[in-house]
Amino acid sequence: MPERRRRRPSRPVRTPTRPTHEPVEKRDPLGRMALFSEIEPEPPPPGLLWIECSSCLAETPVSPVDLARAALPFSLHLPFVRHFHSLMRCPACSRRTWVRVSIRR
Repeated sequence: MPERRRRRPSRPVRTPTRPTHEPVEKRDPLGRMALFSEIEPEPPPPGLLWIECSSCLAETPVSPVDLARAALPFSLHLPFVRHFHSLMRCPACSRRTWVRVSIRR
């Protein structure tokens, strides 16, 4: 007896889609553009305190409350030392190290 092969169902015919001539911003406002675009960081508000760490060399903007939190429970301040005059916890690397506290406007 000859073997019978089953016929596969035919595939549906696909019609090619035509590209639209609209700009990408109108077609896909929250899709691909949102995934692959960089977020611009906002500059910190003026009058904040800045802590510059001698270990990690990071400059971190802090509020006065955060500065007090970094200085507690122990800190040492030597005002006559030139560069890094305060021994306290760095908010960026969380190490107790010599830092510089400054006000930038």
